[in-house]
Amino acid sequence: MDKINYDVLIPARNEELIIEKTLNHLNKQTIKPNSVIVVNDNSNDKTKEIATSYGAKVIDFPYEHKNWVISGKLGIVFSFGMKYFDKNNSHFMILGADHILPENYIQDIIRNMKKDGVDMASGIIENEVTKSPRGSGRVFTKKAMECIDWKYQSNYGYETYALFKIQSEGMKTFVYPIMTKTQRPTGTNYNKKKFYHMGFSYKALGYTSFYGIGRGLTIAKKYGLYNGFMFSIGFFSNHNVAYDEKIRQYCKNNLEHSWEDLLYNPKQLLKKLNQ
Repeated sequence: MDKINYDVLIPARNEELIIEKTLNHLNKQTIKPNSVIVVNDNSNDKTKEIATSYGAKVIDFPYEHKNWVISGKLGIVFSFGMKYFDKNNSHFMILGADHILPENYIQDIIRNMKKDGVDMASGIIENEVTKSPRGSGRVFTKKAMECIDWKYQSNYGYETYALFKIQSEGMKTFVYPIMTKTQRPTGTNYNKKKFYHMGFSYKALGYTSFYGIGRGLTIAKKYGLYNGFMFSIGFFSNHNVAYDEKIRQYCKNNLEHSWEDLLYNPKQLLKKLNQ
């Protein structure tokens, strides 16, 4: 098997309480990264010093801005960091500052990717359910990175856009049953703005109105009526922001849910929407 070479990108803003544990586990990987790139996004704590002490290449984001964690503009920070990838590597990983990987994560993910002909993959955070490679822990081949032009979009749903873009070009993606952990469970930062932007991004990506209604209802069930309402407001207020037609059509063609589900198998539809 060819040698595995990979870089890791970690965007971080005021993560002094958690990034040390993430970097410690990353340094214990059975196959070490060539480079760990930490984008210091206007931190005013010890994030930069801690990352430097672990041998990371710390790159300061070049200008001040509000926290973009719930905004599509966060894609700009990822894209800035991707500029520092060594394009001679075979693989590239995006990692959250809170994400803890088992020691064999990269070894198992990439070896399986090579065996299965997969161009983007991830493991699964414990207690989560996902059918698509999650944002943090994603591993890309060089071919996949070239497909997305070595950047995330500076718009809503940038992570899903990258997934759809790669899939629409005929490349395989996969989620492997490799369990990881997080110090900040998914949903910690969810609030009304987050759900509004989520709805906005679903529309931009090409999700149908039917799917938007269903997702709004399931968010209301899981996170409260108000948040489900904010998702729906975001979805139906987006009249002019959209990704290119190929991506939107790909999304529509691959939706598992339809009006026929509602008419003929409503219980199964509810189960699918809750996933």
